[in-house]
Amino acid sequence: MHQPVALVWAAQRAARGEPRVAHWREARASISEIISALGSGVDDDAAVLQVLRLKQSPLVDFQFAGTTQAGAESARWLDQQDPLLGLTDEAYHLLSERENFDEFARLAVKGLTSQQSLVILEYFNVFSGFGEVPGVPVGAVFKDRASLVEHRVHINTQWGIIGTRDRGAESVVVSGGYEDDKDYGDLIIYTGHGGRDQDTGKQVDHQSFDARGNAALVTSHVTGVPVRVIRGADAKRKNSHAPSYGYRYDGLFQVESFWQGPGQSGFRVCCYRLVKVSESTAGWDVVTDVASLPSGNVEPGRTRVTRSQIRRARALSLAVKELHDYRCQICDARLTIKGLGYAQGAHIRPVGQPHSGTDTPDNLLCLCPNCHVLFDNGEIVVNDDLTIVSSQPNRGLLRTSHDHVINLDHLRYHRDLFR
Repeated sequence: MHQPVALVWAAQRAARGEPRVAHWREARASISEIISALGSGVDDDAAVLQVLRLKQSPLVDFQFAGTTQAGAESARWLDQQDPLLGLTDEAYHLLSERENFDEFARLAVKGLTSQQSLVILEYFNVFSGFGEVPGVPVGAVFKDRASLVEHRVHINTQWGIIGTRDRGAESVVVSGGYEDDKDYGDLIIYTGHGGRDQDTGKQVDHQSFDARGNAALVTSHVTGVPVRVIRGADAKRKNSHAPSYGYRYDGLFQVESFWQGPGQSGFRVCCYRLVKVSESTAGWDVVTDVASLPSGNVEPGRTRVTRSQIRRARALSLAVKELHDYRCQICDARLTIKGLGYAQGAHIRPVGQPHSGTDTPDNLLCLCPNCHVLFDNGEIVVNDDLTIVSSQPNRGLLRTSHDHVINLDHLRYHRDLFR
């Protein structure tokens, strides 16, 4: 990775208008800083030799006299010589244009891992493809897909999802192409790709989370990196949130959850709950004493804050956790913080759209944070006989209580989401 970092470092000097070449010690200090951020040192001779090999590159001007010292003496020899390192005149002139530098930087790190390339590009202030696009405000309208590509808002004229399993999703387009999409403004139930007839646009087969774009959105959910949402004009005017023409960039959305379910045409489709990134708060009632489980709410209400948000009954969650003494029903772990028990209330059937689960005791589990995350993402499911299905450590059978009966229909619904 030392060669790409050295190349981007030299190219950035051109983009900033700094002198074409710099002394080795200055270059080494800058390269050391970014390599350290990647968790790798630069003081070993093998790393120095990698940079020395750049002398063979037609882009690089590495000025030193004599023959380079190899092996264990290479680092000491370079420090003593302190040669000049930079770009050739032609490369320096070409990369002095900011757009050329950005593109060069992205190409230079292409062979590295996703995490390494993202760290390097962020360090050199190069747009990596994720998050806000520099110079493009929320609400910007583009006449067509080609214009989206030109401004790097969505870099393909055909695909609805940009991204890979390794990197996650950069952006998605909501344009009414899939019959199972549901657009509520700040909340979108987005359908993955695949299984459609190319001529009619009808769903004719099941979708899979293994498909490139579908896997990318799952990765975005796991990493928590938000996704750009672009809405396209709806010719049939069925979507009131769509622009009247062209394509509009509508901001960053979090991939809050994902699941599989039957679509309108009867085939199983990959679904994602996208929630617009915004600061919001919700008031909670403070409960200090709970004698028995509250009845809960079979139709959890919604209160408007900055987006539509489900108001969950905190008293119910607290009561369920106290009933189980804050011990996880799946793995039996009991966490304590300053001597106090800690657990999380986990809904079996999600309460958000489109699942509409109830906020009632029979739809709630007392779980540790690890099991909660695994359960919500389908890595843990529970059969009707309460046996636990998971490769993760578990107690084999879901622990229950005669005061806390689980609704088997909710367990079936949850299993079906990740079948």
